Amino acid sequence: MDFKQIEAFINVIKYNSFSKAAAATFLTQPTISVHIRNLESELGVVLLDRQGKTVTPTSFGKMFYKYATEMISIRNRALDVFSDETDNPTGVLEIQTSSTPGQDFVPRMMKAFNDLYPSVHFTVEQSDSEQVRQNLLNGIGEIGFVGSLGSSELIYEPVFEDEPRLIVSNNRPAGKIEGDVISIADFINEPFLWREQGSAWREVSHSKESFLSFLQENGYKAENLNIIARINSIGVIRKAVATGLGVSVVSNSTMGEKDYEMGIKSYKIKEYKRDRTFYLAYRKKIYLSPVAEAFKNFVINNHHIIK
Repeated sequence: MDFKQIEAFINVIKYNSFSKAAAATFLTQPTISVHIRNLESELGVVLLDRQGKTVTPTSFGKMFYKYATEMISIRNRALDVFSDETDNPTGVLEIQTSSTPGQDFVPRMMKAFNDLYPSVHFTVEQSDSEQVRQNLLNGIGEIGFVGSLGSSELIYEPVFEDEPRLIVSNNRPAGKIEGDVISIADFINEPFLWREQGSAWREVSHSKESFLSFLQENGYKAENLNIIARINSIGVIRKAVATGLGVSVVSNSTMGEKDYEMGIKSYKIKEYKRDRTFYLAYRKKIYLSPVAEAFKNFVINNHHIIK
């Protein structure tokens, strides 16, 4: 039994797929399959159920997964103590990110980190804040970026703030208002393009900064809004706004020159003066790999100078 076999097994469990595990670790699918077969042969049990479209752990697989993650964690701790991995990180870093930091902040951090450590490779999965938290808790990815606080099993490091903006086509009534500030009364009756469930913009219980929470505090009921579409992509939302379908609230950093060229107007919301805080998140009770530890420290120490 060696660590390559154990890592292959862990990644197949994470991704429920041999091919996705191979892609995430920059290996070939046959290599992953050989590692798993050799591991099962040595243990004398079947670890994975290969029936159907996805791969799932057998009862033996579920039992061994706990030991496997502990062994990798201890291995990483030993490497950190007895090598210079933290100063010269190598390997693959798995990042989970919600939509807004994934648009601009995370790519810039990856580039700056890779400039220093070119041997580091990345796999990035983008979803919403709630899914990022769940993935981290399930061992899918070591570092995450979210727009709200949640599970107490995660540590949250604030890394940047962003201003919320109302975006609307200049062909709609709200888009004809002069200046760059708009009042809620000027757009509350417009059709809304709303973010997916799990987005920090929609969360009330987890984020006092959320727009939905703000509306409720000021007497506007979510059920009374004219929600014409629910969309899980910021890019799709911006394009839909450009067509004149409706209005939406997004972070200022997600907007670019092409959006304005498409006829989108962006407004500060007069009554909504709450910048959103975005966080780097990671599990409390797990030892980060040397490359994840190095990236975490790099982001914490350099987030304010990355533009």
